[in-house]
Amino acid sequence: MLKIKKSYFILTILSYIFALFSGGNLPYSIFYCLLLVLIITSIYIYFISKNLNIDVVSDKKEIIAGENNNIIIKVYNDSIFPISYMEIENSLLKRIMNKYRGDIISIKINGNKFIKKDIKIPIRGDYKLGSTTSIVSDIFGVFTWKNSYSHKETIKVYPSIYPLKSIKIKGANLREFNTKTIMQELNKGPESLETIKNIREYRIGDSYRRVNWKVTAKHGKLFVKEYESSESPRIHVFLDLRKDPFSMDKDGVREEELVEFFLSLIKYMQEKSANSQAIIIGENTEVFNISNKEHLEGLKTHMVSKYSEGRGKCPLFMKKFMYNVNKKSAVVIVTYDMSKENIDYFVNLSTEGYEVTLFYLDKIPKVSDDAISHMLNKGINCYSIEEIR
Repeated sequence: MLKIKKSYFILTILSYIFALFSGGNLPYSIFYCLLLVLIITSIYIYFISKNLNIDVVSDKKEIIAGENNNIIIKVYNDSIFPISYMEIENSLLKRIMNKYRGDIISIKINGNKFIKKDIKIPIRGDYKLGSTTSIVSDIFGVFTWKNSYSHKETIKVYPSIYPLKSIKIKGANLREFNTKTIMQELNKGPESLETIKNIREYRIGDSYRRVNWKVTAKHGKLFVKEYESSESPRIHVFLDLRKDPFSMDKDGVREEELVEFFLSLIKYMQEKSANSQAIIIGENTEVFNISNKEHLEGLKTHMVSKYSEGRGKCPLFMKKFMYNVNKKSAVVIVTYDMSKENIDYFVNLSTEGYEVTLFYLDKIPKVSDDAISHMLNKGINCYSIEEIR
C-alpha cells in the first residue's frame, strides 16, 4: 500500500499555481524543486517495492513449552538504492513478546540484514510464523510504502513434562509393577497375562495386537479385545478440560499447568509400568490407553492442539464413563474446578467403593481447607499439584 504525504502534494500544487499567476524565476524554481523531489522519491519507492524481500525462519521446528528458541527475520534489499529508514513488525513476535514493538533498520545498496530474536513460548500449540509488515519511507517523507509478507512455517510447541515426586495413587501400588515380568508375559501373547473382558471399538492408543480380526471383518471397522490384567490393574486418569473453569484464565497459564501435570502424571505411571487410561473431558470425552512410550508420545502430540472446550458439568461426563468401570478401581482426577457439585460427586465415588485420588491447583479460587479435609475424611487422597512438582 502506497501513501503520499498530503501536505507535500498540496504544497507542490500551490507552488505551481503561484508560479503560474505571479511569474518570475523564484516561484518557478521552488515549484521545479518540489516536483523534482516528487519524481525522485517516486522512482526510489518504485525500485524498493520491487526489490525488497523478507523471510522469517525458526532455529527449531519443534520445542518444549518454555524452551529457548531463536526466530530470525531476514531482510533482503536487491535494489540500486539504500534504505535509510524501515520499520519491521512480525505478528508472531508481537503475540508472544510483551515488550515487542517492532524494529527500525537501515540497509545499504544490494545488502541484507538479519534480526535475531531469542524467544520462549510458554503455552503449547502450533504457532505459525505469521506475517511480517514492513514500512519504508524516503528521506523526505513524501512517500510511505507498506507491505506484508506471509510465512507458512510452523513451530510445534509440546507441553512440558517434568519428573514427579513419589505419589501414592489409591488402589494402585505402583512400586509392585515389575516391567521385566510383564514384558516376558507379553512376549507369550496378551491372553497369557490377561483374560478377555470385553469386545469394543478401537480407540486411539490401542495396540493392534489386540484387534479382533473376525469381528472387525464382520462389521467393517476395527474392534479390539479388552483384557482384565492380573499384573497391572488399569488406572483411570481423568483430565477436566472443560471451558468454564478457565473463564478467568485469559492467558492460558493455569490450563497449561494442568495439562503439563496431567502428562507428567501419565509418564510417571508409564515409567512404573502401570496400565493407565487417560480420559480427557471437554466438548466430548476422549479416551487414550497408555501402556508404552509410543502411546505416551501420541497423547503428548494430541495435547499440542487440545484446548479447554465444552460447557457441561464434570459429573455428567464422568458418570457416563464410570458405568463401565469396576468398583475398587483406581480413579484419578486432575481438575481446576473445585466447586461444591464436583466435590460432592468425588465423595460419592469414594463412598460407592472407587479408589479416588484427586490432584488440584492451589491457585484455584475459593478452595477451603475444610473442603480438602472433608474429602480426606471420606477416603480421597488429595494432592496439591504445586507441592509435588
